[in-house]
Amino acid sequence: MLGSSFVTLPGIIVELPKSPFGISVPLSNLIVSVFLEPEKKDTSTGFSAKREVLFYVNDQELNFEELKKMIPEFASQHPNQMVIIKADKEVPQAYIIELTNLFLAQNLSVLLATQPDAEH
Repeated sequence: MLGSSFVTLPGIIVELPKSPFGISVPLSNLIVSVFLEPEKKDTSTGFSAKREVLFYVNDQELNFEELKKMIPEFASQHPNQMVIIKADKEVPQAYIIELTNLFLAQNLSVLLATQPDAEH
């Protein structure tokens, strides 16, 4: 079952949104992790700088343009493979929707990962 916080690389944790529902999935799927870069404060003003959205495909960091170019090639080589998107709960929803649409446009199945909600 997909669940709990997901560590993509040492020191980088993706805090998944919670859901009382879950399914088991094979681990051989493509995993795309989406999260915000760590917060950086401007020492002179004390304000936080804008946090960029980071993308990892399995364990490889890609920028959004590289990711967009990779998707059609991946789809042609793996037409029936599921894509699991593990998006940190702080990532703006627009990024998740755009990313999901890119995979769906290539006729790939997409699953949005969540963590179990202990309250339910």
